[in-house]
Amino acid sequence: MKTKLIHALLFACLLGGSSASLSAHGFSGNCSGTYLMAEAGGATSLWTLEADGTFFATSSLQALLEFSDQQGSWEKDGNRGIKGVVLALVFENGELLNVSRVDVSLHTVGGGCDNIAGSLEVREFTAGEDPLDPATDTGDPIATDTVTGRRVKANG
Repeated sequence: MKTKLIHALLFACLLGGSSASLSAHGFSGNCSGTYLMAEAGGATSLWTLEADGTFFATSSLQALLEFSDQQGSWEKDGNRGIKGVVLALVFENGELLNVSRVDVSLHTVGGGCDNIAGSLEVREFTAGEDPLDPATDTGDPIATDTVTGRRVKANG
């Protein structure tokens, strides 16, 4: 019985260690969480950076420009930064028009992870272009912007 308990604890430690090594490791510590983002162009958005490298976004422009929530991934880029990409489905009159790709570069501002800033670039991928291969986009970016964000905390 004692041997089974030791094996179970060892397995739990190994599992915990392996999942940590697969995480995106945060930037300047563990900066995963949700951020209230302000885009210089006037949009407001919510960006969620999960510890496993998953990236979710919702924008105030979605209803106006008829696009979906955005989903993608991020990874560490240097000591204080990340790079990420999210994809959105764009509609026109209820029909899928294209897939848009937003490439993001962010860094922490000040100490810790409470404030972030950076830039974004939006490209649209139409028939014959692959949003997972940016080199297939034959057009120029449809938008670029700078962003700042504040981490959402339970205690305000």
